[in-house]
Amino acid sequence: MTSPNDKNAASANLAAKGSISLAKLSPELARSNFHALLLANPNYFGNLAESKFKSILSIQGDTAYESLGCVGYNPQFEQLRATINIKLDGGYSGGICSAGSNEYVRFYLSYDGGTTWLDQGLTAVNVFDVPGPKPLEYAVTLGISPKEDFCFFQNLPLVRAILSWNFPPPANSPAWVPVWGDTLDGQIQIDGYELIPFPIFLEAAKVTLPEEFSQAIDLGQSLEAAKPKALSPADLHKLYSGTSVPQHRYLAKSLAAAIKAPAAQLGQAKSFAGISDIDLSGLVGSVLNTNGDTAYEQLECVGLNPATSQLTGVLTIKQSAGYAGGPCTAGSTEYVAFWVNWGAGFEYAGTTSVSVHDFSAIPAGGLDYTVFLPVNLADHAQPCGDGPLIATVRGVLSWDTPPSTTNPNAPVVWGNSLDGLILVPPGPAVSGGNAVPFLASVGAVDVTEIGSDGRITNATINAETGLAFPWGPFVDSPFGGQISLAGVIFNGTLSSKYRIMKAPHGSGSFAPVINGTGALNITILSFPGGVPTETPTTIFPDVNGYYTYQNVAPNSVIGDLLGIWTSAASDTGNAYDLRVDLSVNGNPADDIHSNVVTVLINNQQPTALLTIVGECGEFSPGDTITGTFTATATDFGSFSFQILPTIPAAGAIVTPAGGSSSYLGGVIGDPGVSGQTVTIDTTHMQDCGYSFTLYVYDRTNVGSGETVNWNYASTGFCLQGGS
Repeated sequence: MTSPNDKNAASANLAAKGSISLAKLSPELARSNFHALLLANPNYFGNLAESKFKSILSIQGDTAYESLGCVGYNPQFEQLRATINIKLDGGYSGGICSAGSNEYVRFYLSYDGGTTWLDQGLTAVNVFDVPGPKPLEYAVTLGISPKEDFCFFQNLPLVRAILSWNFPPPANSPAWVPVWGDTLDGQIQIDGYELIPFPIFLEAAKVTLPEEFSQAIDLGQSLEAAKPKALSPADLHKLYSGTSVPQHRYLAKSLAAAIKAPAAQLGQAKSFAGISDIDLSGLVGSVLNTNGDTAYEQLECVGLNPATSQLTGVLTIKQSAGYAGGPCTAGSTEYVAFWVNWGAGFEYAGTTSVSVHDFSAIPAGGLDYTVFLPVNLADHAQPCGDGPLIATVRGVLSWDTPPSTTNPNAPVVWGNSLDGLILVPPGPAVSGGNAVPFLASVGAVDVTEIGSDGRITNATINAETGLAFPWGPFVDSPFGGQISLAGVIFNGTLSSKYRIMKAPHGSGSFAPVINGTGALNITILSFPGGVPTETPTTIFPDVNGYYTYQNVAPNSVIGDLLGIWTSAASDTGNAYDLRVDLSVNGNPADDIHSNVVTVLINNQQPTALLTIVGECGEFSPGDTITGTFTATATDFGSFSFQILPTIPAAGAIVTPAGGSSSYLGGVIGDPGVSGQTVTIDTTHMQDCGYSFTLYVYDRTNVGSGETVNWNYASTGFCLQGGS
């Protein structure tokens, strides 16, 4: 295979021989100049069905470099996941010491069999040129809020994942075809209501309350759904008698529990009460002769989400029955134990699970579920200069009985095992079992994407969630509002004490960061009995600002959150150095310091000014309304206009409709535009009073990716005299 360096040399030689013809580029050279070619011609590769631009090089849905492995859903955590196969050594914009490139995935759901698709959002993962065995298997995650229903209604929507290399799939475009990428459909199961809105309950029950009751009851409240109950062996025997589900399937869990019971408690009456026609000899024999049966479930894909340090498994449920009851019961559990070979043999990483149920009918391709497990990558990372570290992951699926935690090769009755290759993200080397703090992200931005001037260079992915920022990428951006600090303490324990420190940039005068009471809200993820459980927790610092470290196996802190600094308006324009200090002996002078990250602060609102030229703001339909506006910010992002109310304003044409910064794909430089003209064509508007609003946004990362600084200005006008 041609190495990236060879490709660069070939490109240079081509340029030296003469001018490059955009119409004759090889696919490899076109990929290395992907964004430049799209800038010259948005339809260069012919993947836009409706475009005024002519296709030059026809490439659509090319999966030579990357493809989707599996797509699925975890109903208990309401998270979609997909796995991505990286197939080649090069073609990903650089090695692990570079910024690499992004593999974007946009998810859709369809509740009507594929007639309409609802956009669920975008996520991405960072990939690199990596020599060695392939494919490397990555995973992406997206939390959603699906449409819920009562548990006794089957809620089995279709899911679609669109993978696109280095170009985000456009929103609300389920039929869009990527240049390099893939599309994969599946079908998933949505859990029933946990909290049932009272009006929906009344509607479904066809109950109409008398008026006096409606006035006396808060109709906005919700009812807690009944807790699902596990079916007894006798219940299962009754449910599956006369069906194709064999006894050694539905009684497997009971048999496993009976075998582990003390000898004094052995007996059919104790373990299989209520079943008179059981053949224990045949049951035991069938279980002993069943090894790795995948007729009911199968683990199809494994991968790693490096942004969240979580291993992912995608499994398919193949039958409509045989899972210990329907969706209003507790059903059964699909356990997956993960093992990782870091280079010296498989080590047990932990066991996770997902609940599954019977349904009256499922699609031919089955239902796709996902499981996840945090994994300690930090202790195995090596500096990028030492080259990539590839590890082997093994997932072992076992239905309703947890698989072995001591033997990665131990057989399972119902399930299978699957291996995959993952890239361990590079990191600082830690030797000798020393406890060392490391600051990995600030404001949800990976520290590698923050320059020495405190500005974000170009961050697309939230480093703490693995999701795309809702405001799009942050490019040449400062920080504002609440700024999260996330990272790890290598070899940290529950007795480790740390604190967040801040100093004016370059001063070296570090002081503890304490916001108010210092209360830090974290969520601890644990896996008791292999069942993932989230526990919201609040921790407080001591009098010197030290917190007790919580991110210790087998538990993990979601997002690796260490602390939050709430920047103030007075910090605007100033840069600060941030670090994490680890206490060694209680003497702050002996603390171990983490890497230092600089952030530039901007908590200033943009300037928004808007006026309309006209007497008393009264016009007739068909008039062209003229105004002036100013949209400026220290770090300008974009501006837009809005006319309300929407319905009578339909057809209004505002010129310009908006504009964006050159850093964000537009043409406007800092600080924006001032004293510009805006016009409104009112030809198709109705007689009405209107508000006309200018919105101005900057490109500051405010609230750790939640928003930006923004402002608005509004004026009004009336249209009257129309026919």
